[in-house]
Amino acid sequence: MKDLIANKIDSFRNWAAGVPAIQRFQEQHPTVTGFVADRFNTNHFVGLPLTLILLAAGINLMLLSELTESILDAEWIVIADKKFTELLYSMRSEWLSNVFYGLTQLGEREAVFIFGAFLTLIFLIRKRYWAIVAYWVAMGGVGLTVRFAKRFISRARPEDVAYYQVEHFSFPSGHATTAMALFGMLAYFLYRHEGSRPYRPVILWGAIVLILLVSFSRVYLGVHFLSDVMAGMLVGLLWTMVGISIEEVMLHRNNYKRRLAHDKEV
Repeated sequence: MKDLIANKIDSFRNWAAGVPAIQRFQEQHPTVTGFVADRFNTNHFVGLPLTLILLAAGINLMLLSELTESILDAEWIVIADKKFTELLYSMRSEWLSNVFYGLTQLGEREAVFIFGAFLTLIFLIRKRYWAIVAYWVAMGGVGLTVRFAKRFISRARPEDVAYYQVEHFSFPSGHATTAMALFGMLAYFLYRHEGSRPYRPVILWGAIVLILLVSFSRVYLGVHFLSDVMAGMLVGLLWTMVGISIEEVMLHRNNYKRRLAHDKEV
């Protein structure tokens, strides 16, 4: 899939380079055209991959804004939330509630610090300091965003269906946000630096399953509405992209410095 996208972009760039109007614009504005061309370069992260991440982040923000507006204006999504919560409550069983209660702990703050301490130790030993920064920026951003969003929206949690009592407001779901960013970053580190090709699909699908299970547990246990979880996943995805971008940009920068040093030695 990655090679297909890269080939399509390269074909488009070659076609555009032969259009007379674009050639004239390039001659008149070489700096602008060079900057735009670099944003679609498929050979390094700060080209096409970063462009796609920024585009995805923009779409993410628009979806999150629309969802938040729907909550504030009490539109159809609020009715759908209540219906879905009532449906799950009518199907709730004790043993499955216990299972989801165990799974939901993976979205707790303690999980962030346990995994974070383990990763920090490994990255310190391997001298991958920017990976540490990327992880903690992503998780710190999650914590701050959720805290201020809950206070700003001040949405009450579902009534009379909660499996256990939870303080604080409901929107967005902190557990869904944390699960998305935590397992998203873990999957990225494993996929990017540790995973051999046969195991990479397992890493990705494992992360997806854990994120969905933790997020769904919040609705099943009656402590969040579906839209709380959806918003949380969007916020978590946004901070995951921030963390990945930090790591990839710094890897690109370090590789560039190494190439320059090697060229000087040669």
